[in-house]
Amino acid sequence: MHIFFKITDAARVMLKTGMGLSMLWKKGASVASSQILYNCKKFIPELQTVLDVGANQGQFALAATHFYPNASIHAFEPVPETYAVLQRNTRRSSNIHTYNFALGSNTGTLEFYSNAYSHASSALEVSELQRKTLPFTANVQQIEVPVKRLDEWLQGIRVNAPLLLKLDVQGFEKEVLKGAANCMDRVDYLLFETSFVAMYNGEPLFDEMHNYVKSLDFEFIAPVSFLQSDELQILQMDLLYRRKK
Repeated sequence: MHIFFKITDAARVMLKTGMGLSMLWKKGASVASSQILYNCKKFIPELQTVLDVGANQGQFALAATHFYPNASIHAFEPVPETYAVLQRNTRRSSNIHTYNFALGSNTGTLEFYSNAYSHASSALEVSELQRKTLPFTANVQQIEVPVKRLDEWLQGIRVNAPLLLKLDVQGFEKEVLKGAANCMDRVDYLLFETSFVAMYNGEPLFDEMHNYVKSLDFEFIAPVSFLQSDELQILQMDLLYRRKK
């Protein structure tokens, strides 16, 4: 019965967002990303550039091509095996450009936790709370990946406004923003996932992230999605901000 309701909810989202039921079976299609972007579209009528940091297998990038067909999308994924899937899933979209490195506050290499559940891969170690709450995220392998600062990378790339910076890097969002200190004036909208409980060791929680983003001269627009435990506790939320004029 639980699976039935999940399928029903997924179908409802895909129909509501205009993606269509056939999208449920396409490689890289994502109900969650479709719902997030559907909600973003209410506040952001048009985008020319999307920086998809923590692209995973291309779910968000592919959904973005539906809601913002004129946007140039730059998708970053550091785990080699996941990056290979990202390339396969997005190879038919000329608007999506992929990069096999992490973004952070320094340039060089980064010790990274590659998770068997690829959505949970992070530069931070999975917390004991997450292992108990989401036991399928407990299997990790430590690898080394290249890392760059976003402001250094962006110097060599021509981008058009409006620009959305999307971060889904499992607790490493603040480090990515630190590495973008010299280019945040080029970011019009900021979308990131934040936690209310520590899902990763050492991650900054909602209050710290909200205050930090406000200090970068961004204002909160709305929550656009959330993750809930089986006990109905809200664990994480995707929040949308815009740069103050």
